[in-house]
Amino acid sequence: MNYTHRFLARIIIEAETPLAIGSGERDVMTDRLVTTDVNGLPYIPGTALTGVLRQSLSESGKDVINELFGYQRGDEGQGSRISLSSAQMIGKEGKAADGIQNIDFKDVFYENFVNLPVRQHVSITHKGAAKTHGKFDEQVVYKGARFCFELELIGDENDAPVWNRIISEFSNPAFHIGGGTRKGFGEILVIEIKSYCIDLQKNIENYLAKSSDLNDSFWDSIQPIENQNYDNVDWTTYELKLTPEDFFLFGSGFASENGDADMTFVTEKTIVWNNGKPQFSDEKVLIPGTSVKGVLAHRVAFHYNKELKVYANKLEEPGVCTYLIQNGYRIPEDCEKFDSNNLKDKMNMVIDGNPSVRTIFGYSANDKDGQRGNAIFSDVFLSSEPKKKLLNHVAIDRFTGGAMDGALFTEEVASSKEEFSLKIMVNNMAFKNGNYMKAFEAALNDLCNGMLPLGGGTMRGNGCFTGVLIKNQEVIYNGKQ
Repeated sequence: MNYTHRFLARIIIEAETPLAIGSGERDVMTDRLVTTDVNGLPYIPGTALTGVLRQSLSESGKDVINELFGYQRGDEGQGSRISLSSAQMIGKEGKAADGIQNIDFKDVFYENFVNLPVRQHVSITHKGAAKTHGKFDEQVVYKGARFCFELELIGDENDAPVWNRIISEFSNPAFHIGGGTRKGFGEILVIEIKSYCIDLQKNIENYLAKSSDLNDSFWDSIQPIENQNYDNVDWTTYELKLTPEDFFLFGSGFASENGDADMTFVTEKTIVWNNGKPQFSDEKVLIPGTSVKGVLAHRVAFHYNKELKVYANKLEEPGVCTYLIQNGYRIPEDCEKFDSNNLKDKMNMVIDGNPSVRTIFGYSANDKDGQRGNAIFSDVFLSSEPKKKLLNHVAIDRFTGGAMDGALFTEEVASSKEEFSLKIMVNNMAFKNGNYMKAFEAALNDLCNGMLPLGGGTMRGNGCFTGVLIKNQEVIYNGKQ
């Protein structure tokens, strides 16, 4: 092929939910640190963008992935025709922090990047208790942070349709960046795309004069292209419009600063933009997508087991393991030695080895091949400030009738009547078995009618929500009627 053209684009994206761009490192305070550039600001490596773009294009049916991104087969191979720069964060002046910058971390804006938000995670068993070694935390980048990067395609004039398809892929609702994209992180919004094609046979000087600086004046005279709605028919979209019934608690893992509460609800700042300039909001109440995902996974297992008549009181019956395997249940990968006569092992098989849960939510297989989930959850930030309430708790000594030593603690819970929208996308591949969809939607119905509480303290009244379930913009259940 005679590569006569260069297709160029500069793209600005905004984090619709926090980003977890892992560096692979940890420190004494956090298990997972985000990637930072030479200036100490978060950035998105070009390799991360390239990998997500390639995967997204392959899922949408592109049959020229190897021809675009290159390949290696034995002695044969081809280099990539696509190159992406790293995505640098846009600073307080509205420009990308490209190259070495003099960042004043005492500034009211940049001081927030000295200590990024830390999310707490814990894996819960079917009994509602934490799994052994199931606790970890990780840094995230604020919702609202904007990043700028450049994209280039080497080709000829016939590559124009392919180029348009590539840059439109960033508007795909399923296009998420970084880690934890199935549990609330990584959703992006395209703010601006400037695209330009240079014919090297006619205007090579223009191409040579352009620098790699993301703030280069080359882009000043180029008008942004209009963002087009991306209709992804491969995904089913659910929207739950929920209203809290009373108190709720999504724990931060920390006590209050004034010492009044031993446990507080989680809040985070977000970045808001006004006339191209960023500023931080006040702390907003957070409903983490990971909390919703974990609760729904257990309730989906319940409904699927119910559909297949797999009941707890029948697990002791002979031949039950054979029946489970014939119906797609699997021995969990973290089970070192499975005993078909052990009730606990069979319970793990019914929950963690449940085929509906594994297909929809994915699973980890340690050193073996795992599977990424087919459901995408998004974090939710409440716009209004909730009411706060201190709840005191104490464990009673059954013998003396008095309080147990060290068993007194206080929780700070939130109360709000604000309706919020919780969005979930599920790949249609996960619903090839109709019972999987039936179990998933039954769990969502439970969430909408208050039968499936969220967060902490659900056994003592917290976390009940009611609302409406919308599927592909059509109401299919109203829990408020």
